[in-house]
Amino acid sequence: MLHDIVHQMEPSERFQYAQLLAYLASVDNNISKPEMAFFEQRLGATLLSPERKEQLRKKLSSNLNLDKHLAAMNPRSIKLALRDICLMTMADREVEPSERAVLLKVAAAAGLTDKHVEALLQWTIKGFHWMQEGYNALDI
Repeated sequence: MLHDIVHQMEPSERFQYAQLLAYLASVDNNISKPEMAFFEQRLGATLLSPERKEQLRKKLSSNLNLDKHLAAMNPRSIKLALRDICLMTMADREVEPSERAVLLKVAAAAGLTDKHVEALLQWTIKGFHWMQEGYNALDI
């Protein structure tokens, strides 16, 4: 696993972070296999109990009052969630308008701008290229 700091958040913040990921995964009413794989990977990084993880899986198809949810989160957790929902959004290589709207709303809640979102999406694309270089090195 790559170095990350999600596990350093308080358990309640990790749960809120994961709720935000679950919301984004289903916001376009289509959870792709890459999005689901990413969600499960990030869920593992939260170090939440199996019961809490199961609650989150059940939330994949439920609505979330995004404004209320973001208001209850601290800015650092929102920023980490923004990073990861940008990654999740790009997992299927396309950003749906409904996903972009969520990204922008989450960024605003953390005091960030549209430029931050675009920078994160570009960072994600660079990361995909970096991963491909590893596959190319292995001839797979």
